[in-house]
Amino acid sequence: MTAWNIHPSAQQENDELLEYFGGIDEELVIAFEWHHLQHRHAICENPLLYNIRRKSIRRANLNPRFGEYYIAYILWRQKVVIVAVAHAKRRPFYWLKRISEARELF
Repeated sequence: MTAWNIHPSAQQENDELLEYFGGIDEELVIAFEWHHLQHRHAICENPLLYNIRRKSIRRANLNPRFGEYYIAYILWRQKVVIVAVAHAKRRPFYWLKRISEARELF
């Protein structure tokens, strides 16, 4: 399994999504967290599993239930670095500047 890190802004996005889903239904929180963890585990087991979408960015859609959300990540120094937990149709690529930040942080 490959080690991983998460950009602080991506962690904040994930926390905000959990809070948002918690305001709707506690079962949504559990389901979203489960999907996120399952995809993160798959990414760390096989970092090349998902195709490069743009430059060095790979994207794992949180299918099937949360397919409009995705985990954007890069491979940096033998680690998976999650740069965003984002919605596919809202503000595309707003997180691109995080790539250079992640390279400095990790």
